[in-house]
Amino acid sequence: MNDKQGEFGMAVSRAMNVDMACGKIRAFAGLPLMMGIAGLLGAGAAHAQTLPQSTAPTGVEIDPNRVFGDDAPSARGLDVLAGFGLGVSASLVTEWSDNVVRRSDELQLQGGYESRSDWVFRPNLSISAGRPIGRQQLFANLSVGRDFYARNTILNRSRADVNGGVAWNLGVRCSGRVQGGYATRGTQFDLFEDVVPSTQNTVNFFANASCSTPGGLTPSISYDWYKTSNKTDSGFLDRDFADVRSQGISAGLGYRLSTRGEVGIQGQWRTLTYPNQLLITGETNGTKYWGGSAYANYRIGPSLSFNGSLGFTKVDPKSEFSDDFSGTTWNVGLNYSGPRLGASISGGRSVSGSSGGFANYQIATSYGANVSYKAGTRMGVSAGFNKSQTESRGAQDIPQSQFLTEYDLDRWYAGIDWRFNRLLSASLDLNHQKRTSVPADFNYDATTVSLGLRASF
Repeated sequence: MNDKQGEFGMAVSRAMNVDMACGKIRAFAGLPLMMGIAGLLGAGAAHAQTLPQSTAPTGVEIDPNRVFGDDAPSARGLDVLAGFGLGVSASLVTEWSDNVVRRSDELQLQGGYESRSDWVFRPNLSISAGRPIGRQQLFANLSVGRDFYARNTILNRSRADVNGGVAWNLGVRCSGRVQGGYATRGTQFDLFEDVVPSTQNTVNFFANASCSTPGGLTPSISYDWYKTSNKTDSGFLDRDFADVRSQGISAGLGYRLSTRGEVGIQGQWRTLTYPNQLLITGETNGTKYWGGSAYANYRIGPSLSFNGSLGFTKVDPKSEFSDDFSGTTWNVGLNYSGPRLGASISGGRSVSGSSGGFANYQIATSYGANVSYKAGTRMGVSAGFNKSQTESRGAQDIPQSQFLTEYDLDRWYAGIDWRFNRLLSASLDLNHQKRTSVPADFNYDATTVSLGLRASF
């Protein structure tokens, strides 16, 4: 099924802006619930999901990778460094899972797997650079690593993610970003109904612009394009049927509420094409989306904030044997970010298109609560719970696209961080997830314990 990154505070708000630009949607209000990749439709675009910079509280934030582990989406183009800058970090995560293949205990392992449980070692090197040219900002990010499995070596995969672009300013009121990137990695676990050895490659492009007026109005527009392909190891079910190409446009108009928040409206349109899904008519399968929403973000005092949206989304599949969708989408969240304590509660209903997974689109309702606490200058702890209920929709003439029709996914996590000095830090995490599916063949429970070491220069 899927991959990496979460939803809380400014760190996640920046990630969500890019994730949704690349077609990924996993969020509602204060914490992104990962459900698939695709533009967030009906829940508003970036504005409806995150606080504007002027109103986002500062303080303790919750690490999205901690919530979703290897199922969180990776950020692209997030490190637009202020002024001239160069950042380098190296990390090593050692993880043990009692169900790395994510299969029910009643089902036998597929061919090629040596064990249901396994140790995974993930070394990674990241480099981020930024340089101003006048009032414009050039940026580039590179991340390379590899997943090593101690027993199920058929899952070993290299990771690479490179992206870059320019953050531009025009006068004192208009700004935006243009960026592109490429990523390759082992297919995210939650993108498909089952875990098989496969690689996923993604190319993406994103551009946006917004201008503010003296009266507080902020019109904005964005465009994104991405292409995702899957390559499965020999001997396993081919997953190139899930390859997807997508492009989307979003436009909005916001109104600033002094320095405390923003209200506005937003509309979006997206099209997805599945080049390897041929319908009985001989045409290539595809899906179109459109929708609109009203949103509000408001800061209550220096640390407490509220955000929410209410919208409508229409999904029009090309296949006559695929159910369409039209209905309301919404999200609401309450976030606290203080000097030591950070917390968020949120819920929402969203529609997401394919990011290279089995379903053509998904309808999900999600809820979550998360908390983190800085016990001192060196130690921090965090914990939380997230629940999602998802309907997956494909086409009857493409049977692979609807193996898994419904599922509930519950996640619990707890973690502790320790900073040894300015350069070196460590983390210890416990994460449990339980999926209840229709059909029941895809039920599973999985518990992971991970230890991470990180050096930043």
